[in-house]
Amino acid sequence: MKTKILLCLVTLLITLSCAHKKTRNITGHTPKEDQYWNDMALDSTEWQTSILNILEENNPALYNQILKDSKDPYVAMFWGKSVNFDSGAKKKIVDDKIIEDLQRLFNIKNDNKIVHAGIMHTYGYLFSTINTPYGYKRKRWIAPTLNTAFSMSGNSFSPEAIDGGLLSNVTYFSGMLAFKNKTELNLLKNVSNEVFTYDYAKLAVDRVEEEIKGHTLVTTLVRFPVKILVEENDYLLIYSTIDHAMNKEFLVTAFPINAEAYEKIIAKENMGPNQKITLRYNAYLDGIGQNLTGTRKLIKK
Repeated sequence: MKTKILLCLVTLLITLSCAHKKTRNITGHTPKEDQYWNDMALDSTEWQTSILNILEENNPALYNQILKDSKDPYVAMFWGKSVNFDSGAKKKIVDDKIIEDLQRLFNIKNDNKIVHAGIMHTYGYLFSTINTPYGYKRKRWIAPTLNTAFSMSGNSFSPEAIDGGLLSNVTYFSGMLAFKNKTELNLLKNVSNEVFTYDYAKLAVDRVEEEIKGHTLVTTLVRFPVKILVEENDYLLIYSTIDHAMNKEFLVTAFPINAEAYEKIIAKENMGPNQKITLRYNAYLDGIGQNLTGTRKLIKK
């Protein structure tokens, strides 16, 4: 009888293991580092376990990083809203349960479709399991690109940040480059020293402003001060908006781009009045559609 029960248990474990492995292969051939993040995301969704509990067990350093960021009452206010859907892949970017758990920690609640742009584009992207033509969404944070480009020896733009938190570090750095009014950024409490003391004045920055009714859409383009031979990208793109009624600036996202993409963004033929303007990079503005007309201008430093 005991032997029979033991055999049944072994069979059950093998079945569960196979099912688990089958789920893990849904993304096809996946680099080891991406598989690490995908596994945590899939464990959260399959077993209906908070991603925060999984992080606390598997990556306590990142868990504490997120926890410290969430205790800052100011960090969330510098970001706008984003659509949790990839129009190219036709898929949800971050699972509802995962983005809900992350947002709840920051005292943000919504329908998980229109979400907090900062939380989704930093910590949320780490757990996105959709693979795009540009790679996984997390690539901007787990690849060394931005830390190398801006000489961040403490990996401030990474889930492995030695000081500060990924969200706070990206918020301060992006805001210092994209915002006209930078004063309130000093309210942030969890910014790394290398980001806080960075010499922003030395950077070459271009700015494209798109004026539509009630808002200005801003694309800030920052040339990499350091570029190694194997690096395919040349600029950091920061997308933000200005709400005229509130007289307030909001970040949407930040990621590296190559020289070809940069040239398309600043092309002279796309500047001037009566231009077709579209909300980009999953940005969402209340009451604003996708097909707009306005004035686009390039401001070079």
